[in-house]
Amino acid sequence: MPTDNEIQAILFDGVRMPRKFEDRLWAAADNLRASARLKSSEYSSPLLSLFFLRYASNRFIALTKQAEREFEQKKDSRNSETLEDVYKRLAGFYLPSESRFETLMHLTDADNIQQSVIHAMEVFEEANPLAGVVLPKNDYIKIPNKTLREIINKVSEVTVSEGDVFGKIYEYFLGKFALNEGAKGGEFYTPTSVVRLIVEVIEPFKTDARVFDPACGTGGMFVQSAKFVERHVGMQRLSIYGQERVNETANLGRLNLFVNGLKGNIRDVHSSLSAATYTDEYSNTLGKFDFVMANPPFNVDSIKVEDIGGHPLFSTYGLPLSTAKSGKKKDTFSNANYLWISLFAMALNETGRAGFVMANSASDARSGELEIRRKLVDSGIVDVMITLSSHFFYTVALPVTLWFFDRAKTREGHPRHNRTLFIDATRIFTQVTRATREFTQSQMMNIAAIVWLYRGETEKFRELRMLYERSRYSWRDGQVTDETTNKSYAGIQRHRQKVAGAIQTVSSTLQAWAEGISDELTEEGKAALQANPDFFSKLDSLRKVTADDLTDEASINERVTLAEQAVMFADKILRPSRDKTFKNVDIRGSLKRVSDERNDALFVLDRIAHFDEQLRWLDSTFPDAVWRDVEGLCRIADRPKIKEQGYSLNPARYVGIIPDDDGMNEDEFRGLIETNTSNLARLHREADDLQREIADDLKVLFVELKG
Repeated sequence: MPTDNEIQAILFDGVRMPRKFEDRLWAAADNLRASARLKSSEYSSPLLSLFFLRYASNRFIALTKQAEREFEQKKDSRNSETLEDVYKRLAGFYLPSESRFETLMHLTDADNIQQSVIHAMEVFEEANPLAGVVLPKNDYIKIPNKTLREIINKVSEVTVSEGDVFGKIYEYFLGKFALNEGAKGGEFYTPTSVVRLIVEVIEPFKTDARVFDPACGTGGMFVQSAKFVERHVGMQRLSIYGQERVNETANLGRLNLFVNGLKGNIRDVHSSLSAATYTDEYSNTLGKFDFVMANPPFNVDSIKVEDIGGHPLFSTYGLPLSTAKSGKKKDTFSNANYLWISLFAMALNETGRAGFVMANSASDARSGELEIRRKLVDSGIVDVMITLSSHFFYTVALPVTLWFFDRAKTREGHPRHNRTLFIDATRIFTQVTRATREFTQSQMMNIAAIVWLYRGETEKFRELRMLYERSRYSWRDGQVTDETTNKSYAGIQRHRQKVAGAIQTVSSTLQAWAEGISDELTEEGKAALQANPDFFSKLDSLRKVTADDLTDEASINERVTLAEQAVMFADKILRPSRDKTFKNVDIRGSLKRVSDERNDALFVLDRIAHFDEQLRWLDSTFPDAVWRDVEGLCRIADRPKIKEQGYSLNPARYVGIIPDDDGMNEDEFRGLIETNTSNLARLHREADDLQREIADDLKVLFVELKG
């Protein structure tokens, strides 16, 4: 059964809230742009540290009463703790007074704000040595005192109530300021919706699971894995292992784990991929992990063959060797994509699963890459392949493919040993801005539902359908509260009644006002009434509007528009210049309430339509929750079919291209083309005739002008 948390998460699926959060981030960054000696790629670090202290202070204050109560209760007992230890047990950290955001808020221009902020970071690190957190603090000396105080004020305006805000902030700055250095190196921040899809497919719930990301960035994969586990099976320990070659990003990853209450080991490495990375840092990577998730750098071409050759991680599937034009073997790999792919496969234990992002080109790569891909397919490890649309990543527009491995599938006798699922999800996305796309919660879950049916997990599919049913029922007949804003919505019938009541109020008030000033009308006002004789009859009809008249968006908008037009006519045309009664009866305020009630009603209608659409999609795509290949979307291919396709792992080769259904047969389509061709020829003739007429008229005109 769906949990309450899942219900709440999906009730507002796809709803984009006002961008106050992003606007305030931009305001803070704009100060840096104008006043500090920082590059755009450096904006995130100083802001992230300040947001961390803001978050830590909020959490610390929220736990103060409980911490003090527990300290007092135990202080004279055998199990007594220091107040600092109590905080560390409850919050995971202790926040000294110098590190609290309120302390920074009280700094003035007379203080050395740069040194005070750096000191706040250092004191926090000293108070929490076991956390292993190193806050980014080197850039503060580049920020003028006044600017830094303004930034602190801007940060104080942003609500920071949960740990994953750091992922959002980091994501925002990557999107706002294209990090060309990272993009050129093939490194892209993985958007949250893509991470969540990977997590939903590999399903990392397992007791004491060991999770590995050898290109972990800011640790978003780990955070989403922990949330998935908590959502489905409650709190349990994940053993987290990560690697990141950029020291600053590795620090942000540790910070992200810390604020989300996770413990893990994120190591700095000095190369994006080398033998030393794994022999020195994780010598027992081979067969070690339950789950591997990653978004590695694409198409890295600087890895030397001598650094990789002979390493056991790359001996099973081989190396993607290629030759130079001379016919001699190159001393570097053309790109490292298949080195990463081999690493992910070999890092899995006997039942391990992997999910990772890869460039589309890897699915059809030739030469040495093709031989590795053949071995992967023949072993049975390739489980699911999903292509995504372009524009999911913030610094580049390239489309990508998600690869999923399942080591358990390599065993003979496994029900999916000889099968691979291909999904083309390039048509599934939500356009966020002109340049960016993402998955809504429903879109992500619907893709995961395809995987469930492929794996025979029919009950999960039915539970998702039940989740949509419950959500639709909640919006149609129940009561829904947005926990983000504390705003409540009633069932749609109640909102229709509210809209009808608001329209009745404004029309009754307006009618009474108009009748009351009839003797004071100017001549222009009387003439306007004569020209609009149905003014009072329209008001009378609006006064009788009921909820039953407001059945859909069109009927609601029609009545509200009539009310707005009536008020505008009364205010701008009928109202005598010295009249104060219009304002006294607050007709404008009544009209504002009509608009507010209309917006709420339309929002609820939109929510109902959203879940109706999800149910229709599930029921029409997979009737009775039974698997079927769907042209243009998904197909299960066996090994002979993949071999027939030259061991391509490109989903488009298997699912086909979905045709646009115009509902016409061949004869109807031919008739349409003939009709359109005839119409086009007629329009050309008419255009020629019109052009001749214009030319003749111009001749006459010029003759008259000369005369």
